[in-house]
Amino acid sequence: MDHFETSIRERAYALWERDGRAPGRDEHYWLLAERELRTVTEAPAGAEDILAKPVRKPAARKPATKSAAAKTVAEVAGALAKPAPRRRRAAAAAETITTH
Repeated sequence: MDHFETSIRERAYALWERDGRAPGRDEHYWLLAERELRTVTEAPAGAEDILAKPVRKPAARKPATKSAAAKTVAEVAGALAKPAPRRRRAAAAAETITTH
């Protein structure tokens, strides 16, 4: 077995592990690895670093929520028209304050 075939085998195994070890997909990962390595051998110097980095899976999308930017003009105007709530002092806190 030559060096190129060994490299394909190792890359195919890494791809297979990255995708959760899907059974019955050995030929698929072998062809992917072979295509990647052939691209690297034909690519200019420095391309190995690009292909060696693991590929990140896209993040799951969160359901749409109403953000502050998405509020309507009426909601913003209503919030501004209301006065701020007043704070009340606790009766016990006024009795325990001492001055010197």
